[in-house]
Amino acid sequence: MSLKTFLKDLGANWASKNESETKSVSADELSPKATLGSHEKSGGMPPAIITSKEENMSTDISALASIGGFIGACLVDSETGLMMASEGGGALDLEAAGAANTEVVKAKLSAIEMLGLEDSIDDILITLGKQFHLIRPLEKTPTVFLYVALDKKNANLGMARVQVKNVEKTISL
Repeated sequence: MSLKTFLKDLGANWASKNESETKSVSADELSPKATLGSHEKSGGMPPAIITSKEENMSTDISALASIGGFIGACLVDSETGLMMASEGGGALDLEAAGAANTEVVKAKLSAIEMLGLEDSIDDILITLGKQFHLIRPLEKTPTVFLYVALDKKNANLGMARVQVKNVEKTISL
């Protein structure tokens, strides 16, 4: 199949003045997971192309729900404030909490830099009247953090920190 045909199948308006620039590309060169032509059987939609990086990505944070006093948790990209995964929450708006705590992480990183500390954040604890909020940047990807909200009466903070760290080890981006 030629590249031009492939792009037309994807819905692109492909026009080339010089046909000699169009090269044939095999399905294997595009993606080992893509099956070209199979989209005709699935309502005209082209297949999803899964990269090897996506195959190795794991954002499962469901184990956080086993923490005593668990209210909700999310995995957040601090560069954009976007939530990548969530668990629980109930009345707590995890998307808003994740976005707001992006500012907390940025402020702490700024303070570390301003003070000339050559260090990184292990975790940030915010203690409210009825809740603990634990923020833990990932060791391998510090721009992404775990945010966990716990009921203060039912949580064991030391055990919660250990459990959050263990869940962090299972995340790969």
